[in-house]
Amino acid sequence: MSRIRSLPTNRTGTQTVERSFQILKEIAAHNTRGATLPHLAEIFGLHRTTVHRLLQCLVRQGAIRRDAASRRFFLGPLAVELSIAVRPQLDLKAAFGAAVSRVAEQTGDTTFLIVRSGNDGVCIDRRLGSYPIKTIVVEVGTRRPLGIGAGSLAIFSALPDADMERIAYENAQRLSRYDRTPDSLLRSAKAARKAGYASAPVYGVEGATAVGVPILDPSGTPIAGLSVAAITKRMARPRQLALVQMFREEALKMTDLLRDTNVADHG
Repeated sequence: MSRIRSLPTNRTGTQTVERSFQILKEIAAHNTRGATLPHLAEIFGLHRTTVHRLLQCLVRQGAIRRDAASRRFFLGPLAVELSIAVRPQLDLKAAFGAAVSRVAEQTGDTTFLIVRSGNDGVCIDRRLGSYPIKTIVVEVGTRRPLGIGAGSLAIFSALPDADMERIAYENAQRLSRYDRTPDSLLRSAKAARKAGYASAPVYGVEGATAVGVPILDPSGTPIAGLSVAAITKRMARPRQLALVQMFREEALKMTDLLRDTNVADHG
């Protein structure tokens, strides 16, 4: 039988926080194969209902994720964000910079790198192509609801259905600023998932279209999106499909890079 580990028994306001961190550490220690709810309840001597409540909180915050098939818990995307903050050498912008530049050079169009931050997509890199008409959709540092923009929509579409629905409805009020509703966003995400890439008119830029694909970490979790925006006449379907093929090849290289450098190995 597993050894029961002591957790804080005081009734102060920090008890839940301390318990959550202890559980998070235990999941991290078993991150290769994952941790189950019964294991966590047993090892800490807590009622399963209590552990379930703490786990759900950690999932909502992105600290952990639950694999639907195995029902095991693994570190979540928040671990990537925190590792980036404290370990500059693991900066995704630096790690993926060469790939973003290659896409901009090969397509001639404006290329964007979007990362997921909770319920948002954040632009962390942008490279201009050689085509004389530039489509500058967002600036580096721009934060928008997850699913707004092709790169962000690509990330959103690669999430589990339950996560997509939760995020869409939590962002409902903010989505209205982009003439979207949770239901319309979910329809777009499901269409993007079926197609294998996201394609959408650029919000606020008439006559522009963007396409994007998700970048997955070694566990299969979408952590970023690679996208290109251009005037619509340059985005006929044959060219979109050619771009997507190029993006997928670059995205696979990025995943391999994460695997080799342990940038985002949390599954």
